[in-house]
Amino acid sequence: MQQKFPPLFRLWHWWTAFSVLGLAGTVFLRMTFLDKRTNAEIIQAKLAGFHIAIDPDQAITVAKAIRAPMWEWHYTLAIVLGIAIVLRIVAMIRGDAQVPILKVLHSENNAERFKNTIHLLICVAILVIALTGTFYYFHDTLGISKDSAHWAKELHEALFWPLMGLITLHLGGVFMHELKTKECIVSKMIHGDE
Repeated sequence: MQQKFPPLFRLWHWWTAFSVLGLAGTVFLRMTFLDKRTNAEIIQAKLAGFHIAIDPDQAITVAKAIRAPMWEWHYTLAIVLGIAIVLRIVAMIRGDAQVPILKVLHSENNAERFKNTIHLLICVAILVIALTGTFYYFHDTLGISKDSAHWAKELHEALFWPLMGLITLHLGGVFMHELKTKECIVSKMIHGDE
């Protein structure tokens, strides 16, 4: 079956993909190069070499300040993703985009059902991650204590690796489909159906 990818769908798809990949990049930075505890230890050790002693809490404060610009990117990309989510919901309401659960329910065979289920799970994971991140970010504004909103942070972070797994399955499926059918699906998602 030849798939059609209109310009607005392609724009939405790549807008969503790049914002999710950018957000994932900030998470990887947080877990690796910009980990506050690791950097706090490095800061303490380097300052000790200059005979300057700071306690661990002070070192963590400095480490957090170093990674603060990364969080600004995370929040900016989250807004970009939020706009993409709203556009997709509006498109579904207007009938310009398919509703993922209906695609699963109307799948013609097991392979199509599996593919559509992966898409549905990606959409659900992205939506839940976006909602929990927004809720946690605005917990003060909403009059909710940080402790009471902690569940949102936990769920937000817990869904990261499952989402990365689903995206990996999606990309693997795209490339397997490309090799099997020679439909040039990747090219069509970039250049359109010409």
